[in-house]
Amino acid sequence: MHKILRISLASLIISSLVLGLLYKYMDKETLNLNKKVRAEIGGQYASIKNGVVHYQLNTDALRKNPNAELVILVHGFSSPMYLFDPTFEYLVKQGFQVLRFDLFGRGFSDRPHSDYTMKLYVKQLHDLLNTLKIQNKVNLVGLSMGGAIVTHFTNHYPDKVNKISLIDPLFHTPVRPEITAVKVPLLGEYLAKVIIVPKLLNGVSDTVFNINTFPDWKAKFTPQTQYQGYSRAILQTARYLSGKNFKMEYEKMGQLGKPVQLFWGKQDQIIPFSDSKKVIEAIPGIEFHAIDQAGHLPHYEQADVVNSFIGNFLRTPPL
Repeated sequence: MHKILRISLASLIISSLVLGLLYKYMDKETLNLNKKVRAEIGGQYASIKNGVVHYQLNTDALRKNPNAELVILVHGFSSPMYLFDPTFEYLVKQGFQVLRFDLFGRGFSDRPHSDYTMKLYVKQLHDLLNTLKIQNKVNLVGLSMGGAIVTHFTNHYPDKVNKISLIDPLFHTPVRPEITAVKVPLLGEYLAKVIIVPKLLNGVSDTVFNINTFPDWKAKFTPQTQYQGYSRAILQTARYLSGKNFKMEYEKMGQLGKPVQLFWGKQDQIIPFSDSKKVIEAIPGIEFHAIDQAGHLPHYEQADVVNSFIGNFLRTPPL
């Protein structure tokens, strides 16, 4: 009996050491985001109540047209604003002012010790607009979780929003084992570092239909994961989103009567294409485009098609 106990105890100790070493090995967050680091990275930064926000605002269009409308691009759960590279460049060429930014916890924005809820993201966008002294109505483009964010923002500040484009938006959180597991204290922290972030880092095949459309996925994704607080932000967001259903928010936005446009990649493996029907039912009169040969990033994979639709939608006067 004592021998069995000794063996069990030894196995437990060895397992704990292995798990601890694996956690330490997988923890790549060795850097701090600070003023000096950001100066080396470059870019535009704004200090708002909850921290520093990394953003890019192109206002060249104002030189030709003082009334040029502003389009704001809001990314999703894990990848920062570079996911909008094709859309940003297209809209700038089309004569729009364009603003994109990294959500808190992503990219080169701060990772505040906070609950990563819709309230935080809506406040971030609201405070950023105030800091940049943007007072006119804006157009919003939301990708994935960003779709839920712009929906919540529109419902909170309807007088600030003109038109909305949704790209494979988060309607309700898919049921996945890893999302359920992260709710367990300590286990979630471990899984975030050892499984979830590495999976995101190598997740191009799950995210796009054709991996050749995003050959530099890992190279672009890696930098943000090296700064302390990334996995914590991902974990806190996942815990918040677990079991969430935003049907009422989409229905509320639908009742506002604003022009809304929807895109969905037919081969989306992150949020199923079948969810597009739920968004359509929630928002009367929505303009819908099903994009073939596209996964979760149709605006990136089929950039010419999707971004052309976005540009036409934004230029068309409301009925």
